[in-house]
Amino acid sequence: MSSIIGLAGFSGSGKSTSLKYLDPKTTFIISCTNKQLQIPGFRKKYPKVKITDGKLTGNWLVSNSYANIEKLMKIVSQTRPEITTVVIDDANYLLSNETFATALEKGYNKFSVMAKNYYDLIQMCLNLRDNLSVIFICHIENAGTDDNPEYRMWSTGKMLSQQINLDGLFSYLIYSERYIDENSSDEVKYRFRTRTNGNDTCRAVEGCFKDKYIEPNMQLVLDTINKFETESEQ
Repeated sequence: MSSIIGLAGFSGSGKSTSLKYLDPKTTFIISCTNKQLQIPGFRKKYPKVKITDGKLTGNWLVSNSYANIEKLMKIVSQTRPEITTVVIDDANYLLSNETFATALEKGYNKFSVMAKNYYDLIQMCLNLRDNLSVIFICHIENAGTDDNPEYRMWSTGKMLSQQINLDGLFSYLIYSERYIDENSSDEVKYRFRTRTNGNDTCRAVEGCFKDKYIEPNMQLVLDTINKFETESEQ
C-alpha cells in the first residue's frame, strides 16, 4: 500500500514552493492548473511528459482530468521504479473544474458524482506501489465564521461537503502558514504546522512530529514520516 499526505493552506502560504526540496530524479509532479512550477530551474529538472520509444519519459504532467491522472499514476507506479514521490498540485481544481463543467446540470446527483470521483482518486492512490508517497496539495477555507472559524480543505460548497469528508481521508494533513516574525523587523516568513489549533483539520499520527511548527520543506515531511513508520514496524 502506498501512502498519501495532504498539504493544505491559503494561497501564497508556501505550499508549492516547498516542493523545491524534493529530488527531481525521484519525483513526479501533476499540476491541475497551467501555473508554472515554483521551483528554480524547473524546466530542466521537470521536463513535461512524453512518450519516447513506447516509454513514458519526463516527470511533469499538466492535467485536470481524473481519467488522465489515474492512468498516468498507474503507469508511473508500474514502469517508473525510480519515482518514489508523486505530487498532485492544486488538487482542489479537480473539483472546481468539474463544478463548472456540470454547472447547467440540474439535481443533486452531480455532487455525489464529484465526491465519488475525488474519493476514487484517493483510493486508487492508496493501491499503488508500496514505496510510493502521494502528496495532495490544496487550499483551505473557513467553513465557520470570522468570530468562530473552522478551517478545512477547500471544497465546492456544502452540497459536496455533505457527500464526503475530504479531510478525514488523510492521516497526515499538514498546514502551511505565513506569519510575521516580530523579532526580524516584522518580516513575513513561512512554516508548516503539524497539529491542530483546535479550529482546523491539521493532523498527523501521534508521535510522528516532535514539534508543532517545522521548516516548510516537503522532503523533511516525507523523511520524518518514513522514519516514524519504519521505526514503528520494528
